[in-house]
Amino acid sequence: MSLTPKSRIQAISAKLTPMDVEIIKTYIRGCVQGFCCNDSTKAFSVRILFGGENGDWRNTPMQRIYDYYKRRGHTDKEAYKRAAIDAGRLLKRVLDEDKNCIYTFTKKRTNVYKKMP
Repeated sequence: MSLTPKSRIQAISAKLTPMDVEIIKTYIRGCVQGFCCNDSTKAFSVRILFGGENGDWRNTPMQRIYDYYKRRGHTDKEAYKRAAIDAGRLLKRVLDEDKNCIYTFTKKRTNVYKKMP
């Protein structure tokens, strides 16, 4: 177990192929590793990793989640919100599956994670 305290890992709502999910998880894993390499003492969240300045998902695997909801007829705002929820669920799963590091999380408005030293 590498995510403490242990919390429930939920499936994403977007119906993607298993290959797409693995590609997205690999991308998320790389983003987490890059963030932690720059400053392993800082906390992070989906919003920090994939929102704000990083909110343009075009040309990244994350776009597949957003596109799924757009194809289902959701507005841009609804698709973005649902994709962000799925991104959070995948982030939590990636952190939980990481056997090399231990992460803690704090439940706030959104989950905030931090790599343990």
